[in-house]
This record gives sequence, structure tokens and C-alpha cells, in this order.
Amino acid sequence: MSSRTAAAWTVALAGLGAITGFVWSGPFLAVTCALSLGGGAALGTFLSRRQMIASIQEGQGKAAALGYADGIADMVVLEISAYRTSVFPLSGPDAVDPAERAARRKAAYRLTAADGLPHTVREAAAAALEAIDDARDAETQSAIEDLMKAVRAQRQAT
Repeated sequence: MSSRTAAAWTVALAGLGAITGFVWSGPFLAVTCALSLGGGAALGTFLSRRQMIASIQEGQGKAAALGYADGIADMVVLEISAYRTSVFPLSGPDAVDPAERAARRKAAYRLTAADGLPHTVREAAAAALEAIDDARDAETQSAIEDLMKAVRAQRQAT
């Protein structure tokens, strides 16, 4: 509810209280009813707005955490794929500099250990990294496919 709507309801209820009080017993009761209904409406809108703002902030926090988890999971797949490409280059074993291979390995391991990464994705990434480190190309392909399935399942669960 916007501030203007809340103010309009408060004024309307205060006016309704004033008319009702005046009809029942005169000016004193009109003022009393206007103040009580208007004050109650103002207090009610204030409290409901606080509760609404708190629930919106909680929802935004959850959405941010889920978005972070999705993004970091995608980056893990990308970094592990880049590391795999440096370990098993298509143009031969000497095509990638060992320093670049080490840098890609380090980046892949850092992202796998990042906070906010779901456990299932972390396990699948660890299996893929183990297969790459052991230079098992056939198992690496299946481990990366399992990692992508875990990322997809994690995204569908949210």
C-alpha cells in the first residue's frame, strides 16, 4: 500500500468516525470517534507497512542467494571446462603452456570451493576435477556431463 493510499484511508476513516460520532451524540463524540478511528487506521497502516517491507526484504535476500548460487554454479562449469581444455588440448599435448594449465587449475579449484555453491554441484565438480587431474579423458567427459546435470537439477529445484 502506498503512502498516499494509507493517508487517504486514514482521512476517510477519521471522517467516517466524525460523522458517526456527531450523529450519535454531538461534537464531543465526533472528535473522539474521529481521533480513535483515524489513529487506529494510521497505526494499522504503519504496522502493516513494516511487516510488508520486512517480508519483501527477506524475499529479496533469498532471491539474491539463489541467483548467486546459479551464477557460481555456471562459472564452475565454465572454469572446469577451460581447465579440461588446457589438459586435453585438441592440437596436441604441447599446445598449452604449463603455467596457463596451472592457472586454469587454480581458478577451477577456487570456484569449486566458493561459498554459496550447493553441495551436489560441489561434489560433481570435485569428481570432474579429480578425473582431469588423473588425466582420464573418457571419465572426464562423463564427470563434466554429471556436473552439468547437477547444475541443471539445482536450478530446477529453486
